[in-house]
Amino acid sequence: MTRLYPFQKRGVHQIIRFGGRALLADEMGLGKTIQALSYLRRQTGTLPALVVCPASAKWVWKNEIKKHTHFKSLILNGKTSRHIRQSKDVTIINYDILPQWKDVLKRMNHPTMILDECQYIKSWKAKRTKAVVSLGRNKPHILALSGTPLTNRPKELYNVLHLLLPERFTSFVPYAWRFCNRRMTPWGWDDNGSSHLDELHGILKKTCMIRRLKKQVLSELPDKQRSVILLPVNLTEYHKAENDFINWLAEQDAAKADKAKQAETLVQLGYLKRLAAKLKMKAAIEWMDDYFETTDAKLVVFAYHKSIIQTLYQQYKKFSVVLDGGTSQKLRLQNVQKFQQDKHTRLFIGQLIAAGTAITLTAASTAAFIELDWTPGNHIQAEDRLHRIGQKAHTQIYYIVSKDTIEEDLCAIIQKKAKTITSVLDGQKRKDELDIFDKLMNIFYERKNNG
Repeated sequence: MTRLYPFQKRGVHQIIRFGGRALLADEMGLGKTIQALSYLRRQTGTLPALVVCPASAKWVWKNEIKKHTHFKSLILNGKTSRHIRQSKDVTIINYDILPQWKDVLKRMNHPTMILDECQYIKSWKAKRTKAVVSLGRNKPHILALSGTPLTNRPKELYNVLHLLLPERFTSFVPYAWRFCNRRMTPWGWDDNGSSHLDELHGILKKTCMIRRLKKQVLSELPDKQRSVILLPVNLTEYHKAENDFINWLAEQDAAKADKAKQAETLVQLGYLKRLAAKLKMKAAIEWMDDYFETTDAKLVVFAYHKSIIQTLYQQYKKFSVVLDGGTSQKLRLQNVQKFQQDKHTRLFIGQLIAAGTAITLTAASTAAFIELDWTPGNHIQAEDRLHRIGQKAHTQIYYIVSKDTIEEDLCAIIQKKAKTITSVLDGQKRKDELDIFDKLMNIFYERKNNG
């Protein structure tokens, strides 16, 4: 098991003190997943466990389980199967398909249920909420994970509290009178208000909630931490481009296909990388939506191609700024200042090369790479736009990667080299590039020969 930071150890002890029924509401980036896994490892009778999470997080959970424990895990996808048996330590399923799997999962009888991003069950009317509540009845261990603290709509937290503490939160109506400022309107009962929040916070802290902010545990965190987020994508088009590249490219652009024949493998690697980025955009945006919903913090996103940058900007233009190769020097300065100083500007979208040097983005402590560059040093430089010398802040870096594509191979190489690269010196850049291509080509040819 991976060694925990002191505050994470305290979190696990608190879960135990709460009897295995806890709302783990640490701020994003503080390791809620590893604390939940450590609880499973330490407490007897917790396995097998059921993890319910957003679709974009299923492979994150599987990889974290593999990285931090010896547990065997199973991901459930699509339609139900009567033939699924309880043969794994941890079963992972997403909220969207949970209603279809409910009866199968009931028969599997997991003693522990972990609800990642538990705000997904805030609505009583949603089918997934009803499925979660049905599955959660009489389970001895329930962990609800969310970086979203109690704010001004206590009604959205009731379903989680009813699951965790059914004897205390038995009915919504008295809860609504006390904490939701319940009132009658011409259109019926309105429970969207808030009242006695200090009292509710005190109850939660005493009975089930564990909540730490980064600033509270800063001295216990490393300066910089990297995480890889593997996103499953539809690989049909990718496999066609991988296995029959020239014919695939001819369907896209015949002229480019003729030119590509001269250096097929090298060109193919570039196209595969770009295609992998394109295929994951829907899942990547879902990940970003989750980020903005579960935290009030800012985010820096690095991409490479203009089409990807424009897709992101169109999605988040109400609260974002862009810096790419076409940004004028004047607008470059204005956009950086706006991101640094305007609390409503939560997203900075930067082209990896153009925004990777000579600017400061310390208003954010989290960055995500939506696309990868061939040169590891360019990622280090981009990361350091947030993580500046002398800055007393923890920086969380996410690499958003399409699973089972060239991105996964490239990311593994970059991560390995990033451990030793501290700066990019003149004369090193070309060496790094060739090293990357050599490694990728070796992987590429090995797969072709084995396939």
